[in-house]
Amino acid sequence: MSNDRSRTARRALAAALATAFLTLGPALSPLTPARAADSGDLERFLDSVVGTRGAGYAIVVDTSQSMANNGSYDKVRSVLPAFLESLHPEDLVCLIPFSGSARACDMVSRDEALAELDEALPATPEGSASNFGRAFEQALDGLQRAGTDVGGVLLLSDAQMHAPDDVKYRDFTASGWPALRKQASGLPADRTLTGYGIALAPGAEVEQVLAKVFPSYRMLDASGSRTREAMTAAQDDTRLLQAARAVTGDKGKGVAVSWPDRPGNGPVPAGSALRLRLTATTDALPVRVTDLRIEGLPEGVEPTGGLPRSVDLRPGESRDIDVTLSSTTAQREGWGSGPRTETWQLSVDGRVSTPVARASERFVDRRARLATAPAGESLAVRGTAQVTVDPVRWAAALGVLLLVLVLAGVVLLRRYRPVRGTLSAEGVDTREPVRIPLQGRGEVTVDLSPLLDGDGSVRIRSVPGPLREQPPIRLRCRTADRPEREIVCSPGQTVLLCGIEFHYATLPAQRR
Repeated sequence: MSNDRSRTARRALAAALATAFLTLGPALSPLTPARAADSGDLERFLDSVVGTRGAGYAIVVDTSQSMANNGSYDKVRSVLPAFLESLHPEDLVCLIPFSGSARACDMVSRDEALAELDEALPATPEGSASNFGRAFEQALDGLQRAGTDVGGVLLLSDAQMHAPDDVKYRDFTASGWPALRKQASGLPADRTLTGYGIALAPGAEVEQVLAKVFPSYRMLDASGSRTREAMTAAQDDTRLLQAARAVTGDKGKGVAVSWPDRPGNGPVPAGSALRLRLTATTDALPVRVTDLRIEGLPEGVEPTGGLPRSVDLRPGESRDIDVTLSSTTAQREGWGSGPRTETWQLSVDGRVSTPVARASERFVDRRARLATAPAGESLAVRGTAQVTVDPVRWAAALGVLLLVLVLAGVVLLRRYRPVRGTLSAEGVDTREPVRIPLQGRGEVTVDLSPLLDGDGSVRIRSVPGPLREQPPIRLRCRTADRPEREIVCSPGQTVLLCGIEFHYATLPAQRR
């Protein structure tokens, strides 16, 4: 019964939400215009992202005598039940009526707060002071003990600060305010606290006192005419802060891949049923995997019946997908033919996104920066490949071999160029010259003893260079009494080496 009542209250508040944000206008945060567009979309976005993440609310109600004027106190008592009913079951709330002192902030559930509402709030406002400082002390203590990641202090008052008997908070120069400010500012980095101001009469000092204590505060109503809408706005803004933190906290997360039935060691036979598990690693954002596919499957092998077009997962949810391969034999072309056993490394790919990506940018101005693809384990599968001869591969191999041979031939010809001509050697003492034919490509060695008084020889080899020109030759002469010496001789040139004149002549047909 309580859940039905709360759902009805939330629907009623959601219906009024767009009007509330449009009416409150510049008093709200910069994100307000986007939120005012469609309360239904906003509710769905918050329910999807925030989910069961409870927030903390401290409702600070002025019970001084001035609240009786213009029905301000009656207005507060009339709107509080609907506000409490609109809270989510996981939320925590405390009621802090205050005047000269303040009630302790004991955080309870919404149902407990509803049950104690009449007991917590006096029937009529009869207080003689408005000691905001003592009220904020209790609110901060209660919210810090609650441990929720996002908290809000809702201040409802119609009066100026009035605490003449309290040295700690009698005016804004008193000693207690810096400590309160430090306490409100000193929350851990993973927690957020906001002060919300709702003035029950024009000119109330609500905004000034909020600015004194809270680094982050918003004045939701300064006229006393939109109390119900302002409280709805405070609740919604608190949930939006939770949603923004949740979107930021899921940065880089996405979907993890695992194979729950994989053996501890060794590959899985290709004929076995394969179970694929997708797990959302996000804490708040729902995820969607589209274009799901298995990579690493060889030709002729694919999942029977295909894979789901898309998979939707709630944060932390896992889903198993059974995969059966259409064949255990792959078709391949290679150097030879016949079957062979091989191992396939299967991995999962796809595109990861969140269905609330647009809503996130619209309502909280945060981009959902998830991992773009699934990540996780691969699976080794042992199968068979039927190999057939690939003529293209053989033709390519022969082409490469031919090219290598041509290049090698060119290099060899450049290094050992053919020599066509004669080399004549004549001693300085006019002995009969020796004619040495050079038709060949290798090294030529000639005995020079007939031209010398002792032993000697000359080795002849062409010099590397362009193929289209008659090459020079290199002469290396060795005699019995001298070390080896060498010289390069061009066609038609005469050189002196080892006391012998050498003349290099080309064949008549090749003379230029």
